[in-house]
Amino acid sequence: MQLYGGRYRQYALARLTDASLGEEAVEQTLAYLAGGWDAVLRCPQPMAACWVLLRQVVSDRSRRASRTDRLHRALPDPVADAAVLRYRLGLDPKIAAHLMGVEEWTLRAELRTAARILDRG
Repeated sequence: MQLYGGRYRQYALARLTDASLGEEAVEQTLAYLAGGWDAVLRCPQPMAACWVLLRQVVSDRSRRASRTDRLHRALPDPVADAAVLRYRLGLDPKIAAHLMGVEEWTLRAELRTAARILDRG
């Protein structure tokens, strides 16, 4: 999972807007993953399991630091994550989908959902 540490850090920083909080969140996530790697590998979608754990750790730190970003206040978590990866970080949809452990069509559907919800207000 160290291969994805850089992208995880970008995501955490985008959500937390604090490099040290983001680094702590990613390190905690990677430590959890290292401790349960065998279980992660048995999951049908290991990347998705890793992403959900990262999101949970970052969300927890976000709440504790009162740093919930606008997208995660307005949108369901997977939809907000897709928007952060695609529009804040500028990742190609194929890369963003892989990072989240979903199919590219799923990511694109989440981006359309984000646009619809945000257009409403």
